[in-house]
Amino acid sequence: MTKNQLNHQQNLTNNSKKRQIFGIAIALFLILANGFAIIREFSYVPIVSVALIGAYIVIFHTDWALYITAFCTPLSVILSSKEIHLGLSLPSELFMISLTFLFFVRILYDLKIKRDFIKHPISIAIFIYLGWMLITCFTSVRPIISFKYFASKLWFITCCYWMFMQLAEDGWQKIVSYFSSYALGLLIVVSITTVKHALSGFDEHYAHWVMSPFYNDHTAYGAALAFMIPITVGFIFLDGIKYWQKLLFSILSVSLLAGFYLSFSRAAWLSLIAAIGVFIIIKLRIKLSWLVSFSAIFGALIFFYADDILYKMSKNSQDSSGNFVEHVQSISNISTDASNMERINRWTAAFGMIKEKPIFGWGPGTYQFEYASFQQAKYQTIISTDFGDGGNAHSEYINPCAESGIFGMISVFCLLICVMYYGIKTYIHSQNRNNKLLSLIMTLSLVSYFTHGVFNNFLDTDKLSLLFWSAFAVIMVCNVNSQQLKS
Repeated sequence: MTKNQLNHQQNLTNNSKKRQIFGIAIALFLILANGFAIIREFSYVPIVSVALIGAYIVIFHTDWALYITAFCTPLSVILSSKEIHLGLSLPSELFMISLTFLFFVRILYDLKIKRDFIKHPISIAIFIYLGWMLITCFTSVRPIISFKYFASKLWFITCCYWMFMQLAEDGWQKIVSYFSSYALGLLIVVSITTVKHALSGFDEHYAHWVMSPFYNDHTAYGAALAFMIPITVGFIFLDGIKYWQKLLFSILSVSLLAGFYLSFSRAAWLSLIAAIGVFIIIKLRIKLSWLVSFSAIFGALIFFYADDILYKMSKNSQDSSGNFVEHVQSISNISTDASNMERINRWTAAFGMIKEKPIFGWGPGTYQFEYASFQQAKYQTIISTDFGDGGNAHSEYINPCAESGIFGMISVFCLLICVMYYGIKTYIHSQNRNNKLLSLIMTLSLVSYFTHGVFNNFLDTDKLSLLFWSAFAVIMVCNVNSQQLKS
């Protein structure tokens, strides 16, 4: 080694020691300052300290910030103000907003995104989705509400797709760490929820709200569990996973399955069954032409026998129940089950809104403020409301159509088709086993969400948006990597 190299090495060592000493000094100062503040009851000092630590992590350790965001998301609690119609899920959305701001600053300064990532059809589908949403913000009946809604979409997608993409590009281990962080946070929620539920004797009615304040109801909770179960199970089979990690993912899978069952979310149960069905189809290599033919025949039968089907459903009086069989039977009850009847009420109201504004819709985020006047008395239930506080249209496809018009719904279907196509294509054609498995896992998780999306929509929340857009990023990165391996 030359003298210059020795000097360079010595300088690096000295700089590293200086950074360590500086870090220890700052840590000691914060400990002493916060200790003094607690004694003197200066509440603002701990808040400022946490903010400074958070800013340091976001700026200098972006990967840590993403892991912390994933871990905090299931544990975050919504704080809202009805006066300004603003609600944030804290602390997760603070991290997302900070990371989004950092992303745009770095885009101007030093961050370079691969052209393959930007030009990828999945990315283009997201641009179309956001672009049309932005256009309908300008035509919205409540522009302020719509622009705030669009801003939240922007930080969800920027943080969970574009920023996570940079992390996922570094290797499958980072992907595993990221989703494991969310799973561990979710495990804490499942543990707390199960204990609270047990104190009620596992009463089915308590299952609707016992997961609050972390999840607003059992449907969102069930959707998150249904999304995570294929991931924790799939991670067990990745190449390079250590024994203790296999054990951890096995424990996580069993725990999440227990919480999933106790969620009593019928839509979540159906969504996981759909994911299993798609897994079987992919494994058996059933031809697309067969699936299309079967779907066409099935659709024709439903169309021609619609009256008989509706008649049978109207005769079903089985309400939701703690009994598994009865609870499943209640899925088709549209005569007495309040949850099912209210969903139909929201859909019919949305159809009325779509009929009036079919092209641009009423504006992103405006459904809950506008649907009351479109309700029909014959569809209203004991849980219906006329005060604009009842939430969305309970459909990931109908809600965008009401808010952003026909093209808004089409943009959602573009996302669905695009990510499903490249997820399955990567699984079939990739030469790397972990690429194949990660693509399959994320595709199945998204199948569960897209199925659940027929009955509910949660992409306006951090809880599901983080998982949803991050799964898109994994599929896109795996697809690009598999194409590079071929070339």
